[in-house]
Amino acid sequence: MNNNSIMTLDLYKTQNAWVFDDPAFDIVREPFVLGMSEIISSYLPEDATTCTIFFSHQAFPTCEILTLEFEEADGGWYSVESSGMRGWLCPVTRIYMNGIPETIYMKVQSNK
Repeated sequence: MNNNSIMTLDLYKTQNAWVFDDPAFDIVREPFVLGMSEIISSYLPEDATTCTIFFSHQAFPTCEILTLEFEEADGGWYSVESSGMRGWLCPVTRIYMNGIPETIYMKVQSNK
């Protein structure tokens, strides 16, 4: 992965969690848990059922900044700089980010 690239995942909501599929890595219904679904929802209309998340190692226009607080269970606890919300990103993060980075730049966009 190029550290200058912006990656995307298309998410959909099941019950109260945002999940995604990625056939390239045999990932099906991978959930965002422990605060991450709530963080994603905070950027979307209440009735949203799909969205796209953009993320990168480098800052990009209108991105939010996630800062690593500490690693736990092979994932990482992050806080959102602008809101202070906290959530855990699971070990799948390592597939996309080549590890658990100190900073992740992200943006959530509604597909409505």
